[in-house]
Amino acid sequence: MPLDKNFVFSANNLQDYVDCPRRFELRYILDQSWPAILSQPVQELEERMARGSDFHRLARQLLEGLPEENLMEIIRSPLVRDWLERFSDFISPLLKNPYSSEYASVTTLEGYRVVAVFDLITLMDDDQILIADWKTSESQPRREFYQDRIQSLLYPLVAYETAEAIFGFKDAKPPSDFSLLYWFPAFPDKSIEFPFSTSQLHHSRNVLANLIREIAEKDLDSFSKTDDLRRCDFCQYRSLCEHGVKAAVIGETLELDIDALIESLDFENS
Repeated sequence: MPLDKNFVFSANNLQDYVDCPRRFELRYILDQSWPAILSQPVQELEERMARGSDFHRLARQLLEGLPEENLMEIIRSPLVRDWLERFSDFISPLLKNPYSSEYASVTTLEGYRVVAVFDLITLMDDDQILIADWKTSESQPRREFYQDRIQSLLYPLVAYETAEAIFGFKDAKPPSDFSLLYWFPAFPDKSIEFPFSTSQLHHSRNVLANLIREIAEKDLDSFSKTDDLRRCDFCQYRSLCEHGVKAAVIGETLELDIDALIESLDFENS
């Protein structure tokens, strides 16, 4: 069992394991650095990631109380400026009641800590708890893509198990009081919401616990490479794994979660 008991699971590293166990081993257990060009053209992906990173930073600053007009003055990209204006309109109704932003909440599964960092978690007027996560995809969002993401299982579960600590509730709230909303500044009218329920709670807990147990029980060199070579397109280890040396072209492969990619590269550079 190569996994340290102090290892912290997240939506990103669990998604890496689901996409490709070998990528998980290389990145999180072996700490292997193997830089490869992620896409062709390189500049296009870098620009998309820069816009996404800028937007997340500006959204955080706006929620911290910095005046919108001051933030607008420092934005170079007209697109990001439009995104922030839309975000301001979207977020205002969600801030009337208690909320937390960029909030890291931790629970435990199979003896390991599991963390979720909520872009926003807020108590609505009807006492429902909404988890809002902004995605800077510049492609038309599809419900099927986000429905299958580990984040969609993990975030409501962690919110449910830690809501008393976040909001100071005296009594636990039922799973049906929680929901996860993905919001897209490029497509502000195309939000995707996933309600939570008791059956979903049991399903999420079972799926995630099984994944963590499976990872924890694996030996080194038993983390297999994915059979779906499309998942190698944006992987920096593809040449190491001999799964192709040519970088992918954006829009010609599997859908890409730009925000998850930004977070994973931030992890590697930290």
